[in-house]
Amino acid sequence: MALFGASLSVRILLDHWLDPMKFLTFYPAIAASALLCGWRQGAAVLALSAVSGWYFFFEPRNSFLLRDQNAIFPLIGFLLVGGFLLILVAGMADLIRRLEAANQVQVSLFRELQHRVANNLQIVLAMISNARRGVLDVTAAERIAAAEDRIAAMSALHRRLYDKTSYEQGLAPILDEMLRNDFGDLPVQLSLDISPEAKLSLDQMTAVLLLVNEAALNAVKHAFEKGAGSKFEVALLKQGNGRLQLIVRDDGPGIAPASAVASGSLGMSIMQAFARQLGGSLEMNASAGTTLMVEFPGD
Repeated sequence: MALFGASLSVRILLDHWLDPMKFLTFYPAIAASALLCGWRQGAAVLALSAVSGWYFFFEPRNSFLLRDQNAIFPLIGFLLVGGFLLILVAGMADLIRRLEAANQVQVSLFRELQHRVANNLQIVLAMISNARRGVLDVTAAERIAAAEDRIAAMSALHRRLYDKTSYEQGLAPILDEMLRNDFGDLPVQLSLDISPEAKLSLDQMTAVLLLVNEAALNAVKHAFEKGAGSKFEVALLKQGNGRLQLIVRDDGPGIAPASAVASGSLGMSIMQAFARQLGGSLEMNASAGTTLMVEFPGD
């Protein structure tokens, strides 16, 4: 009722100027009451406004008598307009509440989906780990261990994305945390250049993270653990044509693209798959270290 009291006080103070518009100050109070407190509160303010306007501002004043019978029409008009305003604002308030509830449901479903995916990956990881114990061939065991590392990275990423706010914070914080985990105690100088104009959907962000993670694991195995490099750079830039360009570079010894493809490298196959998922193709330059580039459509 504070809103009604404030609107009545303002109307009384401005009575000299607002006499032709007897109910002007009551409309904001009706709208605000309906929006903040619900339609019942708005209806109560509408009724009190009509009664107080009739009593205080129609001749004879301070009375419910009407000297001019035609004065009833402005009162009826106020009730009609105020009622329409009340219905409109109450409907908008209800729609806002419904949208907020739907958004909460969406967030809950998103978290549940990420949780289930992460749990399923953990189950797969446990099954592969058990299978590896019975493998006697060293090369096969190494390949299985590499697959374990990749699945563990995917599981960790999904757990990182439990909370939708992680996605809303952008690529850089997740990427920085993921790469520092990949490099561990290795003396690797990490450089990230993520353009704020490079907007990614959730699917695109996931593909970019997994592609970069694969490149980082390859750099650790073939360069950093052997002391053959110490720099790892990631850039995501927006091109003039609106497309995005991902660049991943290390200063290791490099590997010829033809050799990587010919050897049937699992890492190369995985990165090519993620590049296709982004809507682009993977390009490699090994003239000075290894540079990977993918150009793909923005979100």
